[in-house]
Amino acid sequence: MMTIGEYYTRRFSSEALFGFSAIISIFSIVVLLWMIGLSYLVIRADTSKPENRFMAILLVCEGFKASWVVADLFLYSSPWQGLWETLWWAKINFFFAAHVVSWLLYFSFPIYYRIESLSFLHRPQLQQHAWYLAPTIGLLFWMYISPQDGFRFENSAWMICTQAAVDQGALPTLQSWWGEITPAMIERAEAIGPCSRPYDFQVVDEPSGLWTIALTSPLISVFALLLLRSSMKQGEKLDHVDQKSRLTSRSLYIGFLGKVTGQMAYFATLLVVFPLLNGGEFVDFAQNTIWQYSGDTTSRERLMYFLWTFTLLFTPLAIAFEAMMFVHASLKDTVFGIDENLRKTFGTALFTSAGVVLFIVGCELMESALNLPGVYGGLVIGVGVLVVRKPVLTFIDGFSTRLIPSGYSEQETAYLNAYIAAMEDRIVTAEERRLLDMLATSHSLDAKRVQEIETAYDASLELDSEEE
Repeated sequence: MMTIGEYYTRRFSSEALFGFSAIISIFSIVVLLWMIGLSYLVIRADTSKPENRFMAILLVCEGFKASWVVADLFLYSSPWQGLWETLWWAKINFFFAAHVVSWLLYFSFPIYYRIESLSFLHRPQLQQHAWYLAPTIGLLFWMYISPQDGFRFENSAWMICTQAAVDQGALPTLQSWWGEITPAMIERAEAIGPCSRPYDFQVVDEPSGLWTIALTSPLISVFALLLLRSSMKQGEKLDHVDQKSRLTSRSLYIGFLGKVTGQMAYFATLLVVFPLLNGGEFVDFAQNTIWQYSGDTTSRERLMYFLWTFTLLFTPLAIAFEAMMFVHASLKDTVFGIDENLRKTFGTALFTSAGVVLFIVGCELMESALNLPGVYGGLVIGVGVLVVRKPVLTFIDGFSTRLIPSGYSEQETAYLNAYIAAMEDRIVTAEERRLLDMLATSHSLDAKRVQEIETAYDASLELDSEEE
């Protein structure tokens, strides 16, 4: 049986492009966690807003679209078939369910972002329910079609080459996983030829229905992009009050555009570039295994194997760009009101991360330098972190305030300017408070938002005083 060390040694060998596919898997995990984190920030910013709930679910779906190769980081071989009974189910269902759900969420854009020609959809009643009805319907639809012919994987097997087979120059053997060993699997084994090195990988039928979902998704994304563009362009021509019902952030639009461009680049490479390089024949995952494991591959086939692996980076990279632009929009345009929440989360995350790193360093130093149990070092570091917690958090809060400035609407800015004038002498008189309350009422600012604006300004005054 192959050991874990032997498995990953092969994953990072020259034949496997020095672990390039594993690096893509790691990057995809980062992107997935990033999107889930952004979703959390959006929902935490204001759980009562249907738009925030809608965007939070959409961000999670976008993240799962980058998850196709996430599971491949684990031990992908027949000895760990039991592990892959779960991982394979998760890989297929999370990826394709995310695509189906995102379609319905895309079609819901006119509900949350006003478009004149579809203004009948922009109704509060629909906004209250579309954010959960769309994903629910999408999940139910996927659950219905996934067991159907054309959408389910009927047959799967492991193609195995042992060292003994390499020594004998034998063909790879097929070990059934589920279903039966099909003629197509046997043909692939013959196409690979005699075992050139030990290997072990899965061969599976590729349902046409799943390819249809994958190829349809970028087309629907283009349609959604046009909806966002229409809302943004119409919003630019209207006053501020009406803009609130439209997509006003160019950064969000650019992020979605980048994601769509990445998707189209992937499928253009798959449907145009590869057939041109492959004599006009469509290339699938089965063809990729022949390029990877055949003992007599040409330089051109080796190049195509690298290109195939490289294209797997397109989708997570495109979604990472989408996430980056979403963060930019949140910081610059106060999208979904997550700027303040992001500052608090940034400070907490930075402090916690530093604490974890210091704990690990303390443990290692205690074990290596003093030959004592590492936990003692961790305890020393932990106590020290608790002692300096308050001043460190104060410093981080000031740093994050400068790094992530708050954004205000025109009404909030008008109130802030009035409050700044009232605070010129650092005292708000009773008369000034009455005027501020009247201004807040006229601008429809509730007490909670007024307090947030004033607290943020007061904090900036304290920070300036400390620097002086």
